Amino acid sequence: MFDGKPPLQKPQKPFFLATGKTGRDYATLVNAAYQNQAEIRIIGPKNQKPFNIPENVTWLDTSSDPPDQAIDYPTLKEWYAQCSGVCIPLSGDADDTCGYTNMLEAMAMRKPVVMTRSGCLHIDPATRNFGMLVEAQDSKGWSDAMTRILNDSDFASELGGNARKIVEDEFSIERFNRDVLSFINEVIEFDGRN
Repeated sequence: MFDGKPPLQKPQKPFFLATGKTGRDYATLVNAAYQNQAEIRIIGPKNQKPFNIPENVTWLDTSSDPPDQAIDYPTLKEWYAQCSGVCIPLSGDADDTCGYTNMLEAMAMRKPVVMTRSGCLHIDPATRNFGMLVEAQDSKGWSDAMTRILNDSDFASELGGNARKIVEDEFSIERFNRDVLSFINEVIEFDGRN
């Protein structure tokens, strides 16, 4: 699904995409939308939906059973392809790995990632230069990050390109096959010594 194609199309009106059910802080992201008027499309659980939603936020309720039926895959893929960046607002729990899958999907689709700082993920968007980190419950930080991505297309393209390169280098089927083959060879060598 997330093959990175079409990775660089531009929508008529720029928007950010936020999806996910677990450990999300959509209230902070929605507060950021009041500050900068960036369009944000959120696919999230109904029980996480803030009471007041500004006009520049579109909210779709997720379904309760996987696979999620809130949006069909062709539309979701198109939203990933068209968005300016992917927002992953997390609760700020330093021991939580929430957002990892969403981050990989964004990277595969060549999108900049804006994410709440997390202490548990082995990939850091800021240090690996494919995104920006925001402190927990910092709506101004979210607003500033989205504004920077919208206003600096070269910066946004660089982040997205770096994201895709990491996915191609570190999450490809070729790398997986090499790692499995290496593991099997180590097991065979170890067994041969006993």
